[in-house]
Amino acid sequence: MIRASADALPVASESVGAVCAAMCLPVLTPLPQVLDEIRRVLRPGGTLAALVPCQSGLSAAGLLGWARVMTSLRTVRQPWPNPRARDGLAPLLRRSGFLVRSDERRVFILAVDSADAASLLVDALYLPNLTERRAETAKRALTRWARPGRRLELPLRRVVAAIRAV
Repeated sequence: MIRASADALPVASESVGAVCAAMCLPVLTPLPQVLDEIRRVLRPGGTLAALVPCQSGLSAAGLLGWARVMTSLRTVRQPWPNPRARDGLAPLLRRSGFLVRSDERRVFILAVDSADAASLLVDALYLPNLTERRAETAKRALTRWARPGRRLELPLRRVVAAIRAV
């Protein structure tokens, strides 16, 4: 594991077999430079595995659950710097020179059955301008909503792409 700026990795060109980008592409900026850097470090035939939150795939109950969460936070949506890097990730990668091997959406379930679960949910969301007061208010509201059996759908998209082998 290396900790570095995503658009200036301290790794030799074409030296990495795989890059795992979990839950980061919608927030990394500038995204075109980040994708260029991933392409630079991946060797020919190398793989990018990306996991991103997606918007599509929620059931009616899932939409209602997220409406409750966002209302408690007093916001309409998360302010993703790169919203196209969510449901539109595969086409974005293709335009950036990657060969997309798979693009799968899965809906996972988060149990919101306790105050701890409600608090974790609020803390895990990408809301950079959320004040401490609003976060605490949302945690209290979602704690009141929490109960055994309460579930929240978490739609995620996994895209696996490669650098063309020469």
